[in-house]
Amino acid sequence: MIEVNKKQDCCGCTACAAICPKDAIIMKEDNEGFLYPTVDKETCIDCGACERGCPIIHTAKEQPFEQAAYI
Repeated sequence: MIEVNKKQDCCGCTACAAICPKDAIIMKEDNEGFLYPTVDKETCIDCGACERGCPIIHTAKEQPFEQAAYI
């Protein structure tokens, strides 16, 4: 289950709400108008899909590659 304790830990992309199989996550505005996830704990089945889909929790790792051609 995804929890946002600090505002900088969420970018408001709604990926967690979109990937939830039970629609247990809704995005609510704070007092400044930014969206943050709110989890309905009764509906949540703790599958972890929201955490796997979060771009903040799972950042893409850059992989070095050798350039094959020049344009």
